[in-house]
Amino acid sequence: MAIFIASTKSISRSNGQSAVASASYRAGVDLEDKRYGKTHDYSKKHGVMSADIILPSKLAAANADIDRSDLWNKAESAEKRKDARVAREWLVNLPYELNEQERKELAHSFAQTLADRYGTIADCAIHQPTQKEVDRGADPRNFHAHILFTTRTAELDDNNNIVLTNKATIELSDKKRRSLGLERVSEEIKEVRQLWEQIANEKLAERDLSLIDSRSYADQGKNIEPQIKMGSIATKLERDKYEDELKKAAQAEKQGEVYEIDETPATIRGEINAMIAERNELVRNAAIAENQRINDPADQVILEGKATPTPFDPPKPKSKPNRDTQDALQDEPAPKESHSSRSASQSMLERLRAKRDAQNALQDESAPQEHRSSISASQSTLERLRAKHDAAQEAKKSTTIASESRQSTPDPDPPSPSPRFRM
Repeated sequence: MAIFIASTKSISRSNGQSAVASASYRAGVDLEDKRYGKTHDYSKKHGVMSADIILPSKLAAANADIDRSDLWNKAESAEKRKDARVAREWLVNLPYELNEQERKELAHSFAQTLADRYGTIADCAIHQPTQKEVDRGADPRNFHAHILFTTRTAELDDNNNIVLTNKATIELSDKKRRSLGLERVSEEIKEVRQLWEQIANEKLAERDLSLIDSRSYADQGKNIEPQIKMGSIATKLERDKYEDELKKAAQAEKQGEVYEIDETPATIRGEINAMIAERNELVRNAAIAENQRINDPADQVILEGKATPTPFDPPKPKSKPNRDTQDALQDEPAPKESHSSRSASQSMLERLRAKRDAQNALQDESAPQEHRSSISASQSTLERLRAKHDAAQEAKKSTTIASESRQSTPDPDPPSPSPRFRM
């Protein structure tokens, strides 16, 4: 089933980043960076399915146009501070159950919605895992979109040329936002994540596919622990080891020998994520066993053809269904949409959530007694690994700070390969 990923980050000079370099890498093209007097060439990059500039609707209606090089060089020249944010990226996972055209429409719909919301210009690049990445352990279903936005609003000057003016509201400080009567940036980002959930679920619902959920596992009432972020360095170490193991296996096969691939993680983060995956698998198996225990009497009733079923307790949800879930179960009509587009969007989101909650309301995820000891042991090992990881991070903290202070020359964003394991 599709997974929910909608994360954002700033492209900032303080991190040695350039908007032109970032756009070049994501779109897989070569762009001249006028500010730094260099050309970033990623034209040989594989896995880029499409890359398109998306203007706010009012600019598109005025037949405005701008190419990628001009756009991101303008984004750079509009900023004067040496630590300025020059672009904002949203990374979203595209459901592999959809076809290529549907995934593109979905990404473009999200990009267009945000471009209209903030008045900024989007550069939407859709990626797929390359065969080389898959051979090294990447998930072949990992279709995703990198959507770069200008941090400033776009307008037309007297010559009908696009110019970048004021900072978009999402880029303002919390203090400035409060003076304008706006909520904190963290709440704004949460709303955008919910917006992606709504737009994606509308497309998934059309195909009668499982819906995604922007809430945490805890808020969903699921006894599932999220994996930690691997990062590009740890991911590369894991993939390098996996690739070496594949080479050893191939060499052994040529010599008529059998080589058992070592799949133990190469990093502490890999160990933690492997342990989390094992722990979550135990929970899932426990839930399946519990559901089977409850369903067996019902199956027996059907097989025996009894007029009335033998009494047994159906699985009960851990928490009482909310009002939306009760409405969905009773097939009550959906609430009327308000005249405000934001209220209509929220209403659609609530109806989609109600449908999902109704589907999951009767699932009991409590673990039977025989599985609890295994889950507890797994959790204990996981906590020890996390403590080891935290200690290593603290030991490298001062070194990392010193390294960052020496960083001065802007470089293109390094590739960020996908994790080997995907929940």
